Amino acid sequence: MKKVVIALIVGLLSVSTTFAGENPKVLKEIQRKVKVDLSGIHLEKSKKHYVLVKFKIVDKEIEILNVKGSKKELTDLMMLELEEMFISSDADPKKVYQFKFNFSQE
Repeated sequence: MKKVVIALIVGLLSVSTTFAGENPKVLKEIQRKVKVDLSGIHLEKSKKHYVLVKFKIVDKEIEILNVKGSKKELTDLMMLELEEMFISSDADPKKVYQFKFNFSQE
């Protein structure tokens, strides 16, 4: 069972963003800190599973502006994870970031 959880977490690390080169430190920090336990969620291999999040970083905290995804359970998990995250990289509080987290069944 541990191998399944680890494989699912590895599958999560597929992250794309619309601001690519603008603030790579923020991207790397979020990729490093995101640890979602997917053991209770069934993902179908034939479907694409994702969560698209738009947010700002204000006073080192993530302020979610919009979130949508392929499964409610995934969006709920990502919102919890991001809302609890503290960002130490410098970020412009006026900048809107958009990340797409892709999930896959291993």
